[in-house]
Amino acid sequence: MRNEPRNFQLEGSLISIDSTCTEMGNFDNANVTGEIEFAIHYCFKTHSLEICIKACKNLAYGEEKKKKCNPYVKTYLLPDRSSQGKRKTGVQRNTVDPTFQETLKYQVAPAQLVTRQLQVSVWHLGTLARRVFLGEVIIPLATWDFEDSTTQSFRWHPLRAKAEKYEDSVPQSNGELTVRAKLVLPSRPRKLQEAQEGTDQPSLHGQLCLVVLGAKNLPVRPDGTLNSFVKGCLTLPDQQKLRLKSPVLRKQACPQWKHSFVFSGVTPAQLRQSSLELTVWDQALFGMNDRLLGGTRLGSKGDTAVGGDACSQSKLQWQKVLSSPNLWTDMTLVLH
Repeated sequence: MRNEPRNFQLEGSLISIDSTCTEMGNFDNANVTGEIEFAIHYCFKTHSLEICIKACKNLAYGEEKKKKCNPYVKTYLLPDRSSQGKRKTGVQRNTVDPTFQETLKYQVAPAQLVTRQLQVSVWHLGTLARRVFLGEVIIPLATWDFEDSTTQSFRWHPLRAKAEKYEDSVPQSNGELTVRAKLVLPSRPRKLQEAQEGTDQPSLHGQLCLVVLGAKNLPVRPDGTLNSFVKGCLTLPDQQKLRLKSPVLRKQACPQWKHSFVFSGVTPAQLRQSSLELTVWDQALFGMNDRLLGGTRLGSKGDTAVGGDACSQSKLQWQKVLSSPNLWTDMTLVLH
């Protein structure tokens, strides 16, 4: 008879085990073997995602020489790798066939759910809090049918090795930012314009106007919300930085700021050698640091964080704004 995830009685701790390792940090790798058994359940009424971790089998030893393995399971909803988005089971001692019977929970809206990938990884807890990676499973939730009861049953999943330099080879998207931009230049008298044609006259001073419309698919908090705001920084050729900031929109997963940034006293010649950096932040509680959700860069250097076609696209969008004065250009920018 099939067990359903809602029958689980134990719940995994939402508080992280004190750890000095991260996904890209201080940990070792074992030769990955074995499988993990878990089920996924989503309640559309309460917006609760439950990952029911049942057991593992045939795990590699975390310490091969000592034939020792103290496994536990950790989950993230990618691309969010923050400490707030981490869930862990308890540690099972001295076994390569552990039984957990724990449920790890997230509060996440349906619209956000389809933008995430569930990462389920198995780790060994060694001496002096040393972690050893034992394998992982990644499931794109966009293709997961949460209304089909057969997908909610427990299944065995083979553990896979972690891709080398995953963060470098596949830049993580942290959502999308929609903006409108326009270079505003004053009109010149017709006679003056005709007189200056063909001459090397200084560019007219104008304004770079940017409307930050909204964002989606951001790495939200465990409760599915954010207190988000946008920072804009225009770096001129002389390295002078003009900074602006939007208001904070509270408890919204897909904020719509519709806020204007106006950078005055700039010329087209300056802007052709400038860059505009836009970053989205989650405002922290009093006494804590704000959390960077993602950023992007427009301008002569493009978005060097992504490289390739994305960087070229960034440069083309910037050139379009500068070559079409007094006209709005709509853009959807990928955050990294």
